[in-house]
Amino acid sequence: MDDDVRKELRLLRARAYGPDADIADDPVAVSRLRDLEELEREDRLPTAPRTPPAPPAGSSAAVASAQHDEEDEEDEEEIRRERPPLVHSKRRLWAWAVSLAVVAALASAATAMSVSFVPVTATAGAPQVDTLVPDPDSSAPAVFGERTGAERGYENYYGVAAFTGRAATDATDNRNPCLYLLDADEVDADDTRGFRGNFVYGGCGAGVFPATVQFVVADGMPAAFVQRFPVGTSVQFVFDGENVGVFSDRG
Repeated sequence: MDDDVRKELRLLRARAYGPDADIADDPVAVSRLRDLEELEREDRLPTAPRTPPAPPAGSSAAVASAQHDEEDEEDEEEIRRERPPLVHSKRRLWAWAVSLAVVAALASAATAMSVSFVPVTATAGAPQVDTLVPDPDSSAPAVFGERTGAERGYENYYGVAAFTGRAATDATDNRNPCLYLLDADEVDADDTRGFRGNFVYGGCGAGVFPATVQFVVADGMPAAFVQRFPVGTSVQFVFDGENVGVFSDRG
């Protein structure tokens, strides 16, 4: 019960139980008193609060409530008059709907253009297992032709000799970095301009793409290399411009 209802209950009780009691002549007031006393008893119980009964028609509380409702309706009407409509006509409604459809279509087209190809993974994610650094005591075989000063030899890697240099890879004067892997026991470093061995691997870079050599280990590789990387292992050598990284799918 709020303060207004309690005040009304006190007034009705004064009319019913006070020295100047006159409520017996007002059946509407008697009924209201019973309702409020019942509400007061329910409020004392641990139950959910109830909405007090509406005051009887003709009473001062009913008149005040009606005036309050009218004021609320006037306020709502004033707000409706002040708020401009979002769409003033059916023509504007259709124009607005069409503009939304055009924006959605353009967004869908842009999305489709951005994913019009299937992405391809550029690396297999094999871990790096070693790094070859230049060996100042190693010289490139004569088979590589005229020296340019960019040739490098690397330390013997499980029987594999790595060499890097720059070579022409097209009909122009463009020279790109290249990486070669030879059998270390069979490399002929003299002026015979030849080499022997069971294998030779090579690969050249292009622009931002590094020189890369990759293969699956097979019979014929040096015994030490096969012991480190068993037959069937995928191996990759990548030249970064100074060192050579070794990658393997078996770690």
